[in-house]
Amino acid sequence: MNGAEYIAEFLSKIGSKKVFVVTGGACAFIIDAIAQNQEVDYYPFQHEQAAAMAADSLWKIDKTIGVTVVTSGPGATNLITGIACSYFDSIPTIHITGQVNQIEKEIYQGASVRQAGFQETNIVDMVKPITKYAVQVTSVEELKIELAKAYEIALSGRMGPVLIDVPMDVQQADAGDSILINEPKLNLLDADHKDSIQNAIQNFFKDSQRPLVLFGAGVGLADQSEAALNFIESNNLPFVSSWNGMNFFNHNHANYYGNIGVYGNRGANFILQSSDRLLVLGSRLDNRQRGNVKKFAANANVLVIDIDQGELDKHKNNPNHQMIQMDFCNLHEIIDALSVDGDLNPSWGEYRTKIKDKYFTDWPSSSAEKYNSLSPYDVVKKINSLIKEDAVVTVDDGANLCWVFQAFSRSNQTIYTAGGNSPMGYSFPAAIGAALHRKDKQIIAFTGDGSIQMNIQDLQTMRHFNLPIKLFVLNNFGYGIIKQFQDTWFDSRYEATGNGYSQPDFQKIAYAYDLEYRKIESLEDIHQSDLDNSDGIFFDVILHPNTLIEPKIDSGNGLHNMFPYLDLAEDAFEKIFIKEVL
Repeated sequence: MNGAEYIAEFLSKIGSKKVFVVTGGACAFIIDAIAQNQEVDYYPFQHEQAAAMAADSLWKIDKTIGVTVVTSGPGATNLITGIACSYFDSIPTIHITGQVNQIEKEIYQGASVRQAGFQETNIVDMVKPITKYAVQVTSVEELKIELAKAYEIALSGRMGPVLIDVPMDVQQADAGDSILINEPKLNLLDADHKDSIQNAIQNFFKDSQRPLVLFGAGVGLADQSEAALNFIESNNLPFVSSWNGMNFFNHNHANYYGNIGVYGNRGANFILQSSDRLLVLGSRLDNRQRGNVKKFAANANVLVIDIDQGELDKHKNNPNHQMIQMDFCNLHEIIDALSVDGDLNPSWGEYRTKIKDKYFTDWPSSSAEKYNSLSPYDVVKKINSLIKEDAVVTVDDGANLCWVFQAFSRSNQTIYTAGGNSPMGYSFPAAIGAALHRKDKQIIAFTGDGSIQMNIQDLQTMRHFNLPIKLFVLNNFGYGIIKQFQDTWFDSRYEATGNGYSQPDFQKIAYAYDLEYRKIESLEDIHQSDLDNSDGIFFDVILHPNTLIEPKIDSGNGLHNMFPYLDLAEDAFEKIFIKEVL
């Protein structure tokens, strides 16, 4: 085998048998080697960014490592946004970039030049801040060692993306016949550490009157959802979730009270702000979850358990926070059969029931009522009711992200977004990755009219592979989430969101790519037959341009004080456990 053939065989051995590519001179040897390998297939995209976002999908669906192969220079730099998605959401992906022949550098004998070979770019240093590991190899021996090392690093500890930059001469060098693979490292607990964590959790809940658990994505990424839910059920603990955590349990669970955050469920936020003990499992508590950080869970003691010590360190100056660092692969050992004292106050259960009855499924749209237009919440709920139990649902950013995650109720679907990076244009290529990887699944993608234009070119990829993606564009004719920000801060001057923004005729765009098109102007336009068939369809969901995200936190407010503001009496039941923090 040469180096390129070695890469193809390595990918086969680790189970990454679908590789997303955009070709070029510096990666042509690798792509040809993949094509000649009977176990691995390649799928060309129209843009490297889309390929990286598609690769991000695979682990979220069935824990397959997504892989891209692209050329040097602009091909490599175009990957960066997609790589960042994987980094911030702890998703293992492998990115292989071709690089110019090393001999092209030698003639300069150490001179400092911006570029030696054509399309040569130092991609390794560019991506180091957003990868767990990035390296350029200089020999085929290094290639074998570094591929194995990168694979191990991607899957060990807090997971994430890696990048291997491979010069063309290394791709052509003899690599021999043996394949080197390093298995990921497991950070196992010793007995003393296990006992100390168990004692810390038990002591944390001691004398609690209003306990609560926050279910984060780290639980699901470590395959510990069942263990966490068993602990919650056996101790009759209520729980809420982060948005990325919502993918790992049935939302009809009796102990579940909704997702929290700046754009979260109003009732879930009330419950969190009313708790006196908050156990955070595998959530980094970013600012979109907490709102005004000083007012977050201000009536509670908070115990945060996370794999990443860096994420824990940001709480060290908060006197009501305790932190425990732990690899979540060990969670079941900690909480299996762990009994905690909690929920001692009967009024806490009564309070939660009243909150859930009032707020859990209530998503009114004042915009739809005001303008006699479609409610995005009603659209999401209608689609939610028609799709299959095991469908894959990808979600984009901005207003469409908020509307979907606010209103969607998961049973057994896979639903995800790029939670941390949240770039415009993520969900469509993520859906392409899902459709190429799991042809047995129904694939639903939600995006916005602005977001679809970021990766609109890959409608050709959808068409070329005849992918049955149901692409729903929630079309509010502008950047809705920024418009709402401009309402608050700029007297509704919609610069670059309404003013200066435009969109094509999406019907013409769909037909240009030989796709079916549906204009959705009422709920009756959404048909079961369209969702069930094997065709790819572009759904243009017409919303009023001023459709709001409701509810939401305005800057400076605590989670319990959401717009549209409630006119609550001083003795309203929602307030009984909340002491306002100034």
